[in-house]
Amino acid sequence: MVNILLNDWPGWLALMLSFLIIIKSQRLWKDKHLTYALCFVISMHHLTALINTYLFTFRGADADAARFNHLATVWAINGKLAFSIGPELYQQLLGIFYRIFAPSHLFGEELSILVFLFSCLVLIKLLQLIDLERYRIPIILVYGLLPANLVICSVTLRESYQMLFFMLSVYYGIKYRFASNISYFMFCIFSALLMALFHKALILYAFFLLILFFLWTLKKNPEDKTKKSIFLRKGFIFAGVIFLIILGTMVISDLFDIKGFEVIRSVFSGETLEYAARYREKLLYVWGSGARANYGIMLNISSIGAFIKSGSLIYFYYLFAPFPWQITNWLDVYAFVESLLRLIFIIFSVNFYYHAKGYQRDIGGLLLIIYFSMTLLWAFGTMNYGTSIRHHLLTNWIIFVLGGSVLLELINQQYKRHFKE
Repeated sequence: MVNILLNDWPGWLALMLSFLIIIKSQRLWKDKHLTYALCFVISMHHLTALINTYLFTFRGADADAARFNHLATVWAINGKLAFSIGPELYQQLLGIFYRIFAPSHLFGEELSILVFLFSCLVLIKLLQLIDLERYRIPIILVYGLLPANLVICSVTLRESYQMLFFMLSVYYGIKYRFASNISYFMFCIFSALLMALFHKALILYAFFLLILFFLWTLKKNPEDKTKKSIFLRKGFIFAGVIFLIILGTMVISDLFDIKGFEVIRSVFSGETLEYAARYREKLLYVWGSGARANYGIMLNISSIGAFIKSGSLIYFYYLFAPFPWQITNWLDVYAFVESLLRLIFIIFSVNFYYHAKGYQRDIGGLLLIIYFSMTLLWAFGTMNYGTSIRHHLLTNWIIFVLGGSVLLELINQQYKRHFKE
């Protein structure tokens, strides 16, 4: 027991730090019940990490998670700093922490939990921004205790980091839309760029997200001429910064031939669809050959009709596979139940948009565009429903916020009606 504590002391330190952060953050919401809920969620994540470290390895925490921990440990011993993106960046980041403190599997997992905790805090702020804070406890519980979230965000994987920076970019983008504060705009860009560093597909999405916020911000049309002039000037600054980022990315990727920028090069060379089709072929026949959860739908770009048909099928399978006839074990049962819940939350999210008014409808519409655009991007680069479960973690919070609030209101109304009768 003493040896365990000595070898993994940074992990135990991070574990205690997480509860200190929750206690210190209580002043932000002044609700002890929310504090208890958050402590419970984080405790379950800690329990998952401890079991995965000392007892047995969870499914989903084996291949990639074990590899990242091993490579980070190797880097901590004799690795050198180098600019990289995607998995190389994550294993290097993990290695830096291992070098500063100590190589520890538990520590790597606890870092993921700390990052996940910060995403919970951002989610609470987003709920306040949309005026849905009365639903924050059940939404935090659903968000934090989703089984896939419990495992994937409690081990040495990148998803916690991607989720945090994605949510931060959305949060600051919305804040900039309504406050027109330049600092919010800068934080939005910075968060989007950090998100992009953790996955090559997110480089492309970061640009799309910034352009989307720019167009959404243009909808705001002040009547006062002075305010309108200031607003337009800020809009041009936004557009100029986005242009410089895109230009800088192109130059850097060409000069240094950085691995992971292939998707950006394909966009600017006009070969995006060809790149996606080739990538799916590699997923099926090279990297994922023999994977049990493959649904094997190829992207057909021979004609517009074939592209629409194959693309629609790919997106449908990404959102809702596996289907009942594809279930062969208990993991498939879980994936099927999660896809069913996803369908329900999507329906209620659309319902939120149609019944919302004012700024809630404005934000709801934006979040739905973000949800469907990001899931569409992931769909074209995903070939099996095992991988799709990990990618859905980045966008699940959107339908939990929108659809969850409608569902909870419906349950509340039914509850009141029952007791009146």
